[in-house]
Amino acid sequence: MNESVKEKIELFVENKEFDTFTQSNMSLLIPISKIGKDSEVFNDKLGFYRIVIDFNLQAKHHNHYVSIICSPYIKFHEELSNDYYVILIEKDFFEQIYFMYDVDSKVIPKYDNIYVEICNDILKYLNMFAFESSKSMPNSNVTIGAHETLIGHWIIRSMLGESVDMRAISSDYSVARAQHYIEQHYSEKITVEQLARLTYISSSSLSHKFKSEIGVSPIDYLLEVRLQKAQNMMRRKNVSLTDVAESCGFSSLSHFSKYFTDKMGMSPTEYQKHYV
Repeated sequence: MNESVKEKIELFVENKEFDTFTQSNMSLLIPISKIGKDSEVFNDKLGFYRIVIDFNLQAKHHNHYVSIICSPYIKFHEELSNDYYVILIEKDFFEQIYFMYDVDSKVIPKYDNIYVEICNDILKYLNMFAFESSKSMPNSNVTIGAHETLIGHWIIRSMLGESVDMRAISSDYSVARAQHYIEQHYSEKITVEQLARLTYISSSSLSHKFKSEIGVSPIDYLLEVRLQKAQNMMRRKNVSLTDVAESCGFSSLSHFSKYFTDKMGMSPTEYQKHYV
């Protein structure tokens, strides 16, 4: 980021619009007053990718935030609540990470006020980024660089439909053990009783802990993992839906199709037509 751009961003602080945390590849803007959509950050004369996380919008997925993505030089025109963060990502930095995931593409799609859900654990890393940016900590340039890279990957994975892989891992041993087992054995038949035996607690205790820690039951978590694995297969491999359902642990193609449609708002066939 050149100095003139950095100076423009820092004007938001002087104008009392945002608390601003600016680094070489990324800036985090936190509003401190009511901001109009004619603000320069929304008109984007600076040439950044903009990700606006509105904390008051209702996400479809548990433990996710709704974000609005704009490519450089595209005007932001969505209505916002008073509770949001703006992430500005330097164009070359963003695109370098993007092409690590979509290696066959030569052009990145234009994002014109596109809604994307991001796992809410990103808030921890954004707040750590802000903390490191505002403190003169030893070797902060190293840790800030790591946060920039992590946040960039987190956002792009979410844009590519892979945010479920980034859900929080529990600090409770029994819940984390069950999570790890599910991630490794999702294609097999798994019961709560089986998971409970792994962790040496009762089925009811595990279910209660899982719901409290993760927000969903063990079986719902298992189904979410299977859904994510199915999406990955459908996006990256030329396979039949029957093979997808079987490989991801669904009992039948009809069960897979019904669950997929309920969760995604489109059938597996429609999803393949859209993404493959």
